Amino acid sequence: MSISNISSSNTVKFVFDGGIAIPQIVRFWIFLVSNILSFICCLFVLYHFLFDSNLHRGLHNHVIIIILIICLISELTTIPWVTYLYLYEVVWIQTPTFCMIWKFFDTTTYTTTAKLVGWASVE
Repeated sequence: MSISNISSSNTVKFVFDGGIAIPQIVRFWIFLVSNILSFICCLFVLYHFLFDSNLHRGLHNHVIIIILIICLISELTTIPWVTYLYLYEVVWIQTPTFCMIWKFFDTTTYTTTAKLVGWASVE
């Protein structure tokens, strides 16, 4: 094994090939437009669940309110970081701490949402 192949650069670049023929800029705009529309829709639905007394009182709606809040957290954190990655092909803040925070938010929002949907379907 030769050590001469190791680069001294701290910049990590991710190449998203994956066999998908959609260019990076198109993926960025799809993510951006869908995230903006999803954010608006989530705020609209959450507003009605919180301020309509009939919807707010129903116990079965509390899980949906929590899921909507978790989706808002995801839309404000992980989705913009992914769109930045698609646009510039580099992570926004290139530190291990940021990557661990990103992984934590992504994993917890995904697993918590899946568990809450399962719980709501049992109710």
